[in-house]
Amino acid sequence: MTTITARLPKMDYHLPPALIRLRHPSGKYLHLSGERLTAGTDSAWAGTREQARKLRDRAKIRGEDWPFVAVRYTTKINTIEDAAA
Repeated sequence: MTTITARLPKMDYHLPPALIRLRHPSGKYLHLSGERLTAGTDSAWAGTREQARKLRDRAKIRGEDWPFVAVRYTTKINTIEDAAA
């Protein structure tokens, strides 16, 4: 017995969760270490909303302020430039 879906292209229905960065009101981002701030995004923390919630909850338990705002993290898509250009 064959199925109708046998000829359909395979699709990835399980997309990874969106990543976010945590930005401080000063405009800097949380560093990968979680201990300091960084001006650029090269060494900035990036994770899921669930991971960010856990960081926030741990800071609240320690009695620390949590001034960070979640900012959507998008990656640049590499494009192939025409060699003739």
